[in-house]
Amino acid sequence: MSAAFVLLKPDCLRTGRAPSVEAAVTAEGLVVAYRRPVKLSGDDVRLLWSEYTDDRHVLMRAFLDRYLCDGPSEVWLVTGPDAFGAARRVKRVIRSRYANGPFANLVHTAERPGELARQGNHLFGDRFPAGSPAASAPRPAGRDFRRDVDVARLVDEVWPWMQLADPPAPAPHRLDDEAGTVLVIGADPAHSLDSAVTAVWSALPGVTVGHAVMLVLFASRAGGCPIAIGGRRAVERAHRTLLDHGFTACGVGPAPR
Repeated sequence: MSAAFVLLKPDCLRTGRAPSVEAAVTAEGLVVAYRRPVKLSGDDVRLLWSEYTDDRHVLMRAFLDRYLCDGPSEVWLVTGPDAFGAARRVKRVIRSRYANGPFANLVHTAERPGELARQGNHLFGDRFPAGSPAASAPRPAGRDFRRDVDVARLVDEVWPWMQLADPPAPAPHRLDDEAGTVLVIGADPAHSLDSAVTAVWSALPGVTVGHAVMLVLFASRAGGCPIAIGGRRAVERAHRTLLDHGFTACGVGPAPR
């Protein structure tokens, strides 16, 4: 018999999805051995998601704090055969059914043994044997946007759009007076939110940070979207800037008629 944990995030409790999570736990042959309410703090978020740092992932930190510290959560200790693998399957089942983007995905559990030990022991005390690596690999860094914008205010402005079941696509940024060519991006798993927004913000002269955030999040959610429109030369310059930032899920094409 082994153990793992499932963290029910504030949106999971707020939308009444806990019974669905428990049904998925049971379907995997697991038992909820212990459960307790928890109110995550900013310090908790920094320990649990250590791959993001305050100075290199300013946007991600701000959105995680807004998401995870905004209400009560609940953490379950689950036991059963291959609890570690079964808990990960529970997470994927629940997210595939109900998730509404990276900041509305209801549940969390560890993906690696070292992460299970670090996160589980923080949430429950010393119940899990040490694993390796103990820390998650750092995610690609981005610009410190606190130099450019009030990040907390940006999060508050974008948050209602992010929580919509079917948010409207943000308009592509206009690069010049022409409208014959578009720049399209998709989801690029090699990037973090901050590094992707940095690439887009650098590629599109005059775009606001908030608009760049919405373009990146929508592209990730929808699988791709046009982020800029203009003449061929302007769009190709923007495309080269994305490539210079290591963002490869992008391309240039004719604007739809």
